[in-house]
Amino acid sequence: MLQHFLIAWRSGLRSRSFQALFILGLLAMGGAYLAAEFSGRQPATVALDVGLSAIRAIGLLLVLFWAQELIAKDIERRTVFSALAYPVPRSSYLLGRYVGILGLLALALLLLAALLTATVYLVAGGYAQALPVSLGANIAWTLAYSFLDLAVIAAFTVFVASFAATPLLPFALGLAFALAARSLGPALEFLSSGSSAAQDLSKELQPSLDLIRWLLPDLSRLDLRPLALYNQWPSIDALLWPALMAIGYIGILLAIAVLIFRRREFA
Repeated sequence: MLQHFLIAWRSGLRSRSFQALFILGLLAMGGAYLAAEFSGRQPATVALDVGLSAIRAIGLLLVLFWAQELIAKDIERRTVFSALAYPVPRSSYLLGRYVGILGLLALALLLLAALLTATVYLVAGGYAQALPVSLGANIAWTLAYSFLDLAVIAAFTVFVASFAATPLLPFALGLAFALAARSLGPALEFLSSGSSAAQDLSKELQPSLDLIRWLLPDLSRLDLRPLALYNQWPSIDALLWPALMAIGYIGILLAIAVLIFRRREFA
């Protein structure tokens, strides 16, 4: 497993993904800086909010790209045969690549966090807001939960790659999964708002919603943005249960992926 982790790590660092990461990071933080210029009272808050949204989007693209390159395309090129020829379980290949993706993701988030922090300080420029943003430990917690969010998406993409016949399928389904899981919480909140439109939709969609609640995790609960923006600490339950949900979902997805990959026949 360690060898497959190192291969994934080196392949990710040698690819052009980190060059793209640096360019996308600069563009995103430039957008955050320009967005902050339209806010006369809370420029740092606007910059931080836009920057955190950009980090979640860039992280999603990177996770999908790495899963596609390090697993799906490895299978398509048949280079996976050389890895599976060694007398080690197939699970070591799959889990090693997944841990390698997480290592690359952690490094990417650290680089993006550094760019975001520099952008927020540049935007603030000595201006004292009525409600200052909370960097330091608060943004560290926010990014840690964003890491969990992306780790769940990575686990789902690895699960799809364990049986996919084409490298495009993990990317496409991973993107669809991310959008659905991140939208689940706001959608359910709207349907429970009590408005007439929400009640009409709830009657039509209730059977589907009951099924979706069991199949998809609510990744919106891992968005701790108010903690960094307004120093609003969530309750212990709001911190603990979403984290346990994410870890449990990752474990289930990887366990199923390993079972499928062990029984997969390669032509």
